Amino acid sequence: MDNARSFFVKHFEIIIIAILVSATTFTLFVVVDKFAFLNFFYIPVLAAAYYLGRTRGVLTGLLAVLLIALFAIINPDFLGDIMQGSPVTSVALWGAFLIVTAWVVGGMYETKTRTLEDLQHAYDGIIEILAKFIDVVDGCTKEHSVRVSELAVCIAHEMELPGPECEHVRVAGLLHDIGKLEVSISVLNKASALTEDEWREMRAHTTKGAELLSPVGAVLRDVIPIVLHHHEFFDGGGYTGVAGRDIPIGARILAVADAYDSMITDRPYRAGKHPWQALAEVEDKSGTQFDPNVVEAFTRIHRSRMQFA
Repeated sequence: MDNARSFFVKHFEIIIIAILVSATTFTLFVVVDKFAFLNFFYIPVLAAAYYLGRTRGVLTGLLAVLLIALFAIINPDFLGDIMQGSPVTSVALWGAFLIVTAWVVGGMYETKTRTLEDLQHAYDGIIEILAKFIDVVDGCTKEHSVRVSELAVCIAHEMELPGPECEHVRVAGLLHDIGKLEVSISVLNKASALTEDEWREMRAHTTKGAELLSPVGAVLRDVIPIVLHHHEFFDGGGYTGVAGRDIPIGARILAVADAYDSMITDRPYRAGKHPWQALAEVEDKSGTQFDPNVVEAFTRIHRSRMQFA
């Protein structure tokens, strides 16, 4: 639906004109009951109102009326022999109903759009609040979720993922560490090496994160697998052993963004690496820990950023 809408919006004028001219020509030369076939013009008008709102819907309706009026002027007998009363009056009434319909449908579309925008703003706000809360809990990774999300989205765009998938990556980046809310603070902020039990608790944050997000339902349906698998290795050596293309593409992207930001960030037990050192380590683990295609996209972004830094 999103791709269809984007295509329609991008080529709106050409599509509408082509439909209207084709319909008018078909009506003139093929259809016997020409007046009945005029209802076909509701299709492009309603499509314009539904996809683009009231103004474009009404303009499309006016264009349809003008085309019919033009053909009626060129051919005075057009519609006249199959209408009772005045053809002008009949066409005028038809055109009025067409435009009113576009006005009503377009208004309904704009109301729905405003409601969806309000819900989207609320959704974005809640996600950002959660991300900040997560980073506060894990004190040594301040703003980590925001940085990971931004980098992951850049990689997704560089790989030319569709818009909805880029949005899933963005949200997953903000929420990927939500499972750490159920990891003890002592483990999260420990300055020394973790014990085996502590590592087991830390590794469980991906599963716990997915469990925390699951009750939200369809809203985060495509985000949960990314959160669940963002610590998998491309060769299968990660948290659960999922490997290669079985790992969601969003999780493969997030794995690179998360690892890179962790490497360049200072921690209580070590200083952060220089960005070039972190890049070299990511590239060195291409094909083992990371998806080579993701690493290539990340490398292009990183070199471009450093070039203009």
